[in-house]
Amino acid sequence: MKINVKKLPLILFILLTNLGFAQTKEGFSIHGKVKGIKDTTVFLAHYFGYNQQVIKDTAKVDTEGKFHFQGNKSLPEGLYLVSLPKQKYMDIVIGNQEFSFETDTTNLITKMKVTGSKENEIFFKFQQDMAAKFDEMKAVELEKKFSNSPLADVKLRKIQADISKFQKEWLKTTEGTFVNKLIKASQDPEIPPYGKPLATKADTSAYYQYQYNYYKGHFWDNVDLTDDRFIRTPFLQKKMERYFDDLTVQSSDSIIKETDKVLSLAKGRDVRRYVVYKIASSYENPKILGTDGAFVHIAEKYYVGEPALWDTSTVRKMRERVAVLKPLLVGKEFPNMYLTDTVGTEINIPKIVADYTVLFIYDPECGHCRESAPKLAKAYQSLKTKNVKVIAASIDRTPVKWKKFIQEFKLQELIHGIDIHKNPQTGKEEYYTDFKNSFDVYATPVVYVLDKNKKIIAKRLPVEQVEDFIDFHRKQSTREMDKNKAGK
Repeated sequence: MKINVKKLPLILFILLTNLGFAQTKEGFSIHGKVKGIKDTTVFLAHYFGYNQQVIKDTAKVDTEGKFHFQGNKSLPEGLYLVSLPKQKYMDIVIGNQEFSFETDTTNLITKMKVTGSKENEIFFKFQQDMAAKFDEMKAVELEKKFSNSPLADVKLRKIQADISKFQKEWLKTTEGTFVNKLIKASQDPEIPPYGKPLATKADTSAYYQYQYNYYKGHFWDNVDLTDDRFIRTPFLQKKMERYFDDLTVQSSDSIIKETDKVLSLAKGRDVRRYVVYKIASSYENPKILGTDGAFVHIAEKYYVGEPALWDTSTVRKMRERVAVLKPLLVGKEFPNMYLTDTVGTEINIPKIVADYTVLFIYDPECGHCRESAPKLAKAYQSLKTKNVKVIAASIDRTPVKWKKFIQEFKLQELIHGIDIHKNPQTGKEEYYTDFKNSFDVYATPVVYVLDKNKKIIAKRLPVEQVEDFIDFHRKQSTREMDKNKAGK
């Protein structure tokens, strides 16, 4: 449960250490009593997304199940969990910094009694009422299962209607509380009736499109992105993943459009920082090819472009990262890589005639490179029949290691390059290629695929996927050409 700061990704560490947690009143004191536990330790942690929790305090439990969380600095407000032995836990709302609660391990929710925190009183009363209604529903479902009585369906519909009515009335009466916002955020937008008969297939298609458009258009209605407390709940991360993974087309343009839309709503400083971090971290090393352009946009607009949100070190690092990635985006012309071949002749990549050019950038002593080399040798036997040229570029400037690698893995048919150049005037060796900063080689091997005009069409593909990607790209290109011809 506890976050190991040493293992946090840099971008997450920066976010956690810079979130503003200032409170007007310092200190917290939370007394708890849980029947069924004794002589153990319990933890108080706030959510950071749904899959991370940050421990804020621990407390010893006495023989009667009593414990006391306390500290001199106020806790940042949000949704917390109290972690108990045997993987039991319960959520509590931290707003008021002084309150007490009492419950029982036989049922942490229904047995809960809270004193001194109106938010938690409302929170647990809601859960208790809902639990009672769901118990009633389960009883009717069992009745239906064993008796198959038609009255059971009537009862179920009535209970469902009662639950819906109860929730709507509850949201009205609790307006203005954080608990109200939490429950709203857990709900999907309610889609109004379509209002048209579905007489044809086209009508049905239009109906589904209507549902999708309404759902997406109102997706954020129930989430208050001006409230910084939401970063300490599981709901914001879940909502963002749903929106960007399931409702957003995975292309840079679409991701950029939706990012700007969400951030136009995210007025809370900490919420804004979290949203920026979450999207940026998803697309810096994206799972979907060609979406790293979204990261560059986010880094430029919301890190470099909003320096007041971040410390100077973060802004500087993002500016440096953009400088590396921007020239290497899919669709960009591949930057010049200064290499010489095995006899010392300069390799001019733009002059290589091929339908596709594959760059395999490696270190002769890298384990992953040595695993990939036999796969590359095998793939090349098919690739060369498709007018594909492969350039293998060594980042190690030791000729003996370089040539040994070529011989060992029988890669002689490839174009081999190394960054060693002799100065014609001095006769000394010189190096011109900065693999790390010019080609984003922070680990090897790195694969780039270029089209016939030497524009980047793919990068960081596993060697075994290169041929399938090229075949797919060729078909797509042919289809586009035929379509354009037909249009004329």
